[in-house]
Amino acid sequence: MNHQKTDLNGEGCESALVSNEILSQASRAFDFDIHSIKFVSNSTNEVYKYIKDSKAYFLRLSPKPVEYEMTIQAEVQWVRYLAENGVRTSLPIQTIEGNMTKVCIDREQCFIAVVFEGVPGKFFDSEPELWGSGLFNKWGATMGAIHSLSRSYDPGDRKFIRKEWKPAEINNPYLQRGNYSLLLGKLRAIEKQLKIMPKNKDSYGLIHNDFHPYNFLIDQGEITVFDFDDSVYGWFALDIGIAATHAVWCGSHYQEWESKNEFAKHFLSAFLGGYLKYNRLDYEWIRLIPLFMDYRNIGSFFWWLSNWDGNEDNLSEFQKKAIIDAVHLIERDMPFDGCNFEL
Repeated sequence: MNHQKTDLNGEGCESALVSNEILSQASRAFDFDIHSIKFVSNSTNEVYKYIKDSKAYFLRLSPKPVEYEMTIQAEVQWVRYLAENGVRTSLPIQTIEGNMTKVCIDREQCFIAVVFEGVPGKFFDSEPELWGSGLFNKWGATMGAIHSLSRSYDPGDRKFIRKEWKPAEINNPYLQRGNYSLLLGKLRAIEKQLKIMPKNKDSYGLIHNDFHPYNFLIDQGEITVFDFDDSVYGWFALDIGIAATHAVWCGSHYQEWESKNEFAKHFLSAFLGGYLKYNRLDYEWIRLIPLFMDYRNIGSFFWWLSNWDGNEDNLSEFQKKAIIDAVHLIERDMPFDGCNFEL
């Protein structure tokens, strides 16, 4: 759940953590000049940009054990399949040995390296006129195409199958008490509903699982989606709910919208208009999108707080206010983020 504007635009603000030996191993595997790389970000992964033969590429280093390599290979094979079938995405490239990944190890460090081609475009917030019904429709159409391809996708070897959705693992003791316990109780209540939902090819498949506005670029009215490292087998309506949740976060504050409710309904009308051209989804699932939005909203708190040390002073003012507001909503049995509507 990377909310930063990082991948594919080369704008980072933190410090690199990997060793030169890790970078050297990656550069030899993918055949680029280690001195040409530029650090981009280190949110969930470390990302670097480099230029080769006048073309931009992005090196992604995932801090995972060796055993995780197959999971990442499953991701990049899925991305290649989408690209080969018409979805605009950042194409992963092969190592000089013809592999899609490279395990880089230095002492206690282990990173799984992949490289993606750079793509043209800009983020939605670079120009105010980009944010509107046309973009929402195209966003929905792209997701619809992905879900439609998910129905027929066969990775072949079972070692290249991505993981299934499962309830969040939350072991931080500081999240088991007070207001945080209330938030956790809300999350578990929603997960209980999700666990019994049907899983069939018409409602459930391989989804992006993080298709928010900073995970696609816009170029001449077309969008290119990237950052599939959260992809799982999950409900199509969950993927839509995630997109809608982030759209509300990013764009409901514009002056033309009187409320988050009004914006959310407008967004989903345009989004589903594009989506349903490419993938069918029964009304019973569309009706559940607000529930999946609720799930994403409450889950975001535990993403923020996953490594929290229990010290309130270490929370940002935004986080403190969000937690207080969320608790008030739970106590009133209200949906999150002020969105209270039916489809």
